[in-house]
Amino acid sequence: MEFKVAVFCSILLWCLSSISLADEVQVTVKGVTSIAKTDDNFICATLDWWPSNKCDYNQCPWGKAGLLNLDLNNEILINAIKAFDSLRIRIGGSLQDQVLYEVGTAVKKCSDFRKENGGLFGFSKGCLTMEKWDEINYLFKQTGKIGLFEE
Repeated sequence: MEFKVAVFCSILLWCLSSISLADEVQVTVKGVTSIAKTDDNFICATLDWWPSNKCDYNQCPWGKAGLLNLDLNNEILINAIKAFDSLRIRIGGSLQDQVLYEVGTAVKKCSDFRKENGGLFGFSKGCLTMEKWDEINYLFKQTGKIGLFEE
């Protein structure tokens, strides 16, 4: 026990001495040109593509929060979106490059994301059905918000 106390005190003293060695600095940034402007009220939220079985470290936080599983008719969600005056809703995220869009006859089978060794972030390609697209579009119309898709 005495050894642990001695080690703790040594570490504490070392940390305190490191703090006294710190220098105060002042940084000035002089912007010459702006590359973009955003209005003061700009707020953006992202609806991500993660499937419910996206897990890290034995934690699966996404549940039904990913775009393909999300209940877009949920009144709480709709009212929360309406509460932000200038909200933009970004449709995208990590799996964006893996999304197929069920438009026309190009996509023969519109499948959900599934775990796949060697796939981007460990997942296969996934598909946005026209039915889900209609739900997303209706959400934008119902809330009066702007939707942005990543390229």
